[in-house]
Amino acid sequence: MKAIKFIGIVLAGMMLVACQPSKDKLIKEITEKENALFSNNSPVPDKTKVTEMVELYKKFADQHPKDSLAPVYLYKAANLLMNSEKNDDAITLLDNIIKDYDNFGKIEEAYFLKAFIYDNNIKNINKARTAYSDFLKKFPKSDLADDAQISLDNLGKTPEQIIKEFELKMKLQADSATAAAEKKK
Repeated sequence: MKAIKFIGIVLAGMMLVACQPSKDKLIKEITEKENALFSNNSPVPDKTKVTEMVELYKKFADQHPKDSLAPVYLYKAANLLMNSEKNDDAITLLDNIIKDYDNFGKIEEAYFLKAFIYDNNIKNINKARTAYSDFLKKFPKSDLADDAQISLDNLGKTPEQIIKEFELKMKLQADSATAAAEKKK
């Protein structure tokens, strides 16, 4: 009886593995669907194809979490979701990348993109402030650090407020330069 149960469990496991497409087949399917999704010159991809693409990316990451392509595909999925106005889903994937793939080559961009989505798409100033601050603590020397600091400094401000502050800063700099030049005379 135990032997029959054991054989049944082994056969069920083999069937499960045999039913799943191999990693190479899945990569090939992803590549083909990416080519189809981005082949037309439309600035807005078909929503059904985007959904299918995101699901394939997530499927790969779920089935092969240790593979170096897993965070790449999750990052691509997050970008597709963000551009499809599915910002909360994009944040979830970015959080997964941040939590599980800290050696990912685009980890800085994942942190920054999370803050950007909170700031510009979701308009949640508190979460954006936290995300930009986390980014700056983790990557103070990043090429994106200046952008993050500027975004942090301007959170919640209207474009008009930002322009007025910039004009005031320029006026103060010009006045101080004039004063310094006069002092030298």
